[in-house]
Amino acid sequence: MGDLASPLDIRAHHLLCILGFRGLGYSQEFVAKMGKVVEELTSNSTFPITIIAGCDAICRSCPHNKNDRCRKKADSEERVRAKDLAVLERLGLEAGTQITPAEVWGRVKESFSANEIRKICRKCQWLELGYCVEGLEKLQAG
Repeated sequence: MGDLASPLDIRAHHLLCILGFRGLGYSQEFVAKMGKVVEELTSNSTFPITIIAGCDAICRSCPHNKNDRCRKKADSEERVRAKDLAVLERLGLEAGTQITPAEVWGRVKESFSANEIRKICRKCQWLELGYCVEGLEKLQAG
């Protein structure tokens, strides 16, 4: 993907979103960017990524992003950052860790359960669709 930075910054909780991505999103621009990121991180096991707790390449295409902060609701930035920190803790990583998709998917596979996703993402509008849990189950079965 020539238009993705290398290493690519990925917000920690977006790893869970990537598992469940089905072409839905907040806008056409967001869906297109998310699709490119998902394709790269699921097809290229060596593409360098940096796991962060803040605005990433996906966020920058979101219509709720204002000055690199989530403004969907008054408390959205704090909630998404809390999700990032919970995912980082679960993975045993620090913000700023550079890693490959192969390494991070291995950690996700070993570190997460469906219940853990439901706990971390309990207020996410996309959780009720079940796609992220399905994606985790597929990762763990493969």
